[in-house]
Amino acid sequence: MIIWPAYLDSRKSRSEGRRVPLEYAVESPTASEILRAARKLQLEASMESDRAYPPSWWESSGRVVVEYNGKKSELLPKIARLVRSSRKR
Repeated sequence: MIIWPAYLDSRKSRSEGRRVPLEYAVESPTASEILRAARKLQLEASMESDRAYPPSWWESSGRVVVEYNGKKSELLPKIARLVRSSRKR
């Protein structure tokens, strides 16, 4: 399963790629933050930093590849909450 930072970005609209509600979204999340959150959930994950989200191909944001058997719609809010809580510290 691939997770792009745009999925969690509060600055993006749903049509621009955000997949979580604004209450969970984070401003400008990075692939490394997503990777740490996925590993905190004890998921096997790796980061590909040289990749760009296809709709915004000019921004090299990177992506995280996660081994997860459930639904992406269940996993994304969990990761977004962990990224948000890690920033509050």
